[in-house]
Amino acid sequence: MNELTVRVASADDAPAIVALANQHTYQQLSVADRRNGFLTGNFTVPALAAMLASVPGQVAYHGEELAGFVINSRLAPERYPPLVQHICGLLPTLLFRQRPLADYRWFFYGPVLVAPAYRGQGLLPRLFEASQQTLAGRYGVGIAFIAAENTASRHVHTHKLGLEVVGELEFSGTPYVVLAFEVSPRG
Repeated sequence: MNELTVRVASADDAPAIVALANQHTYQQLSVADRRNGFLTGNFTVPALAAMLASVPGQVAYHGEELAGFVINSRLAPERYPPLVQHICGLLPTLLFRQRPLADYRWFFYGPVLVAPAYRGQGLLPRLFEASQQTLAGRYGVGIAFIAAENTASRHVHTHKLGLEVVGELEFSGTPYVVLAFEVSPRG
């Protein structure tokens, strides 16, 4: 793991992130491969660059190869796909620690991905911690959503990273869970 470089993502990383992300979407993976996790949606360089410009994310490289990423964002709701717009509309009704999510300084956490060759080596916790350090003092809460079928991602995020399920929804016939986490105040 030491040969991996973790750093804040820049717009120059967007093409590599999009290429890796689009290989691991629900539509691209076999049923068997989806058991290891998948991403929801399809990604474009302009959309991802806008996300990277809005809130710092993290990337991990092994030499020139992208090993993983954490994308964070806070865009105007209309700049997101319909699912995310719908979730934005729910934020006043979803509670995290007895307060509506909309009352926090919040951002969206995700998409996140660790390339298959780098899984099981602690890279996602390392990226998550780097993201926490970068965002400490800027935001209070991160918000994520995961397709209910994506049990691998839900397990990692709730059991290893400590995200809390704050709600459930169905969108276009697909059930999702909404999760939240406090941004660590330590930098």
